[in-house]
Amino acid sequence: LTSTALILLTLLSVHVMASAPNFVVVLVDDGGLMDFGGYGGEARTPHINALADRGVRFSNYHTSPLCSTSRAMLLTGLDNHLTGVATIPEVLLDSQADNPGYAMRLAPGVETVATRLKRAGYRTYMTGKWHLGSGPGDLPADHGFDRSFILDASGADNWEQKSYMPYYDEAPWFEDRTPATLPDDFYSSEFLVDQMIHYLSDATDPGAAESPFFAYIAFQAIHIPVQAPREFTDRYDGTYDSGWDVLRTERWQRAKAMGLIPEKAPLGSKHESLRDWASLDGAEQALYSRSMAVNAGMLEAMDFHFGRLVDHLDAAGELDNTLFVITSDNGPEFNDPVNATGMGFWMWRNGYHHELSRLGEPGSMGFIGPEWASAAASPGRLFKFYATEGGLRVPLIIAGPGVGALGFVGARSFVTDIAPTLLDFAEVEGAERTGFTGRSLRDVLDSTRTEVYGKAEPVGME
Repeated sequence: LTSTALILLTLLSVHVMASAPNFVVVLVDDGGLMDFGGYGGEARTPHINALADRGVRFSNYHTSPLCSTSRAMLLTGLDNHLTGVATIPEVLLDSQADNPGYAMRLAPGVETVATRLKRAGYRTYMTGKWHLGSGPGDLPADHGFDRSFILDASGADNWEQKSYMPYYDEAPWFEDRTPATLPDDFYSSEFLVDQMIHYLSDATDPGAAESPFFAYIAFQAIHIPVQAPREFTDRYDGTYDSGWDVLRTERWQRAKAMGLIPEKAPLGSKHESLRDWASLDGAEQALYSRSMAVNAGMLEAMDFHFGRLVDHLDAAGELDNTLFVITSDNGPEFNDPVNATGMGFWMWRNGYHHELSRLGEPGSMGFIGPEWASAAASPGRLFKFYATEGGLRVPLIIAGPGVGALGFVGARSFVTDIAPTLLDFAEVEGAERTGFTGRSLRDVLDSTRTEVYGKAEPVGME
């Protein structure tokens, strides 16, 4: 092409992209259907609630029961078995290894929505949990992201750079393609927002003033270890003293009152292995009540720092042209790492404790356990790792340009729908819009349609 033609093409691209929306995708880790305040939860999430109030809250949205598989589907729009991430590395069976779909990394030729948007002229950034591989060619920088600061593990400590379980020797953080060191004043939710604001504000980024952006923040909240600053945790002192049996019923009742589920919808049955709250002694009840308070505090801290990103976009004049997608990777985490075989010695070796007086603070190994997870998944049954409503049905909020204030919407929808939805709103054409397992939600978001999938159409999750 001649230099004149290149200049004209560049000007045309800038003109087209100037009206394209920005995208902010927020992924909470292990958030139950009703954990957000706007879904009837106890945690104060005013910034997420404000977006929900001016957008759509999906009540029949489903993900997968595992984190890596959900993340692969969210970023590609493909069923996880087609992405190369059919399960998570931590539970990969010998009989699965080396079979098609079980490479535990995005397969050659599988493209993320970041890659597709980047070709369409978007700036692309990611901070937070990746968990899709860190070998050659596996990092976000290899899958369409211009800048990234990520953790390639199922989780890590929220206060310092260290592992949270024996499966990992360390917490593998990377900036772009380089192993990274966390700052001394690190707290995960705060740092991930700070880093994203830094990327969005980087004046040296070519075309930053003209190009829209795709920002993906995958928070560690509220994954194990459940940790939060005391000032957030203390706000929930006493909130959970009535126990998990009461909370489970109360959330179910609130779900019906809010229209999240039909008035006659039953409460999912409690698994027979789960303890009654009354079977615990006073000391155990105090510890478990505080554990759930830390969980709520961690969610509120995340919302607080997310609010700083919203304020930044507002100050930069970008807020009104930004589409927000906020969801969770799977249902609530049920595992109890503290009482697992061998964990006591490992925790001692790695500077962890489980003391009531310091729960949630640096050095604490916080968790909520299966009974609280069952309550948090209410009105569904079971939780993360299980292909039940408690493991699969999570919140999804979408708000921004082109989205009506529709309240709760019951259209059946799936994690594979996110990528095609973003590309639909970006109005990219041709091959960028094809080959997905999922479908765009845009017609539901602007009230053109009420359903995405027909009532007889099957969609499977493993």
